[in-house]
Amino acid sequence: MMNAMPRFDVICDPMNQWIVWDHVTESPASFGGQILDGLDEQEAGRLAEVMNELHRSQQALADRNGKRSVR
Repeated sequence: MMNAMPRFDVICDPMNQWIVWDHVTESPASFGGQILDGLDEQEAGRLAEVMNELHRSQQALADRNGKRSVR
């Protein structure tokens, strides 16, 4: 599954602020109840990387346990 589109990406809103976007839910990502929006580009990029790494780790754990991830 190499080169698959990452779950989380960054997009720029009309006010020139950045959002971490969740391609699965088709909405802004959230972490710990905080919506990841209103960010500068660098911060949004770092957060998207972290969210993608967390997602990959969860998928790998589910694969090792023989469970299929819903998202």
